[in-house]
Amino acid sequence: MRILLIEDNERLVRALAQGFSEEGIAAVAAGTAARALELSRATSIDAIVLDLGLPDMDGMELLGLLRGERTHIPLLVLTARDAVESRVAALDAGADDYLIKPFEFAELLARLRALTRRAGGPRWAAVEEGEVALDDEFGVRHGEVRVVLTPREHALLAYLLRRRSEVVPRIDILREVFGYMHDPGTNAIDVHLAHLRRKLADLPITLETVRGAGFRARVTEA
Repeated sequence: MRILLIEDNERLVRALAQGFSEEGIAAVAAGTAARALELSRATSIDAIVLDLGLPDMDGMELLGLLRGERTHIPLLVLTARDAVESRVAALDAGADDYLIKPFEFAELLARLRALTRRAGGPRWAAVEEGEVALDDEFGVRHGEVRVVLTPREHALLAYLLRRRSEVVPRIDILREVFGYMHDPGTNAIDVHLAHLRRKLADLPITLETVRGAGFRARVTEA
């Protein structure tokens, strides 16, 4: 999952970004409405978290603009505005959910997962003798075989399967799965792929390293 986090409180942004990262979720942050619009147009995202108290535009106005451009992206309002009228107005304007500050991170995470689950449905890759499917409890299955992954492994496999048979550049994975905008020289991808290869040994999924080019997932007959 990749989140567009629209929030001008830098301390809160850092805390949320760390929490998301630990759950295998990438977050890109915008502290202004202008930056949020720029990122929403240029970045592949699965959900939006929107604070209504932005310095350059009222969040309700930005909500209308985002809804006009990204109609089907799940959007959760995260704000200190706790009046019933504010909640009703945001939901009527197109927000999918509304969470009042202060909040528990676990609840925010659960709400986002529910929103993206309803919006996206199952992620799967068809094979001739059945199907390989990623479920919402960080599992991957083929027939009667189910393997439980960590959130990060799940996110990595989901991304590679969405682009299966393509050679996916390292920087794409770092950006879309790990949340890095540049290559920091980490071997995190290689480590997670090694873990995945061991866990997926009994499933018809092959994860290839294409030297100098990137990585590729293939789904074959069992």
